[in-house]
Amino acid sequence: MFCMFALHLLLMIDNIRVMTSMFAAIALSISFFLCPAFPAEHGQGSVCFAPSPSTRPSRFAPGELYNPATLSVRIDKRPVVLWPHKESLKIEGLDITQRHLFVELSDGKPLQSFWFRFADFKSTELCFYLDGYSLVEVKGARDAPWCKCK
Repeated sequence: MFCMFALHLLLMIDNIRVMTSMFAAIALSISFFLCPAFPAEHGQGSVCFAPSPSTRPSRFAPGELYNPATLSVRIDKRPVVLWPHKESLKIEGLDITQRHLFVELSDGKPLQSFWFRFADFKSTELCFYLDGYSLVEVKGARDAPWCKCK
């Protein structure tokens, strides 16, 4: 809004030739500094799922016992995908300016869910993994070398 007003004002003043050329150059420089010529693009981020064990966990948080064969995830309204057991899985094309809903399922029933934003992790590449008690943890991919997405 400010950018549009400033540009309109500059054009209006330039049209009536009131400003000196030096003042116009300074004002124009300030407006370009404060208002980039191109609006910021909506960047895209990705989520990498580190492999989970293919056997039932020996330790788990209350209510978190799951069937490894049916352990799956869903982000927002995207299709449900199985949590990988051997290689990392990458989900791309997530808007980094929006919050996203993560749901973990087993046997078709939700185990846990939470909202996340890329800005909370200061990264556009996140790693989701199971901790030692079958709870999902999230880190920036750079802080999680066990996430092997490319």
